[in-house]
Amino acid sequence: MTIASRIRKIREVRGWKQTAIASSMNITQQAYSCLEQGASNARLETLKRFCDVMKIELPFLIAVDVPITEETIERYGNKSYFEFISTYRKLEQKVEIFEELLTGNENKMNKQVSNNMTASVRRA
Repeated sequence: MTIASRIRKIREVRGWKQTAIASSMNITQQAYSCLEQGASNARLETLKRFCDVMKIELPFLIAVDVPITEETIERYGNKSYFEFISTYRKLEQKVEIFEELLTGNENKMNKQVSNNMTASVRRA
């Protein structure tokens, strides 16, 4: 997901119109539209103003791997760079542990099924 598409998605999730954000950022609606379309390279100052209006921090805006949802905006949107990275890494570690648990349970279940099938074949 590009920064331009993240800008659009954040606006949509927050329920703002382009004209309202443009006005709050002190730019024209056309300039804001170009920002969402990625028609030109956005200046850092413009990205910061967008973040101020949307009440999010810049690291969240540029974290293209993090999906934009109400939950992620609430959880990560106001974190400093260090907090954001630290929290996101912890979440990734928890997901890895969860996946290992699922995979481990799946392997145990496969072994049980295999053992049951072997026992059934021996009885027959």
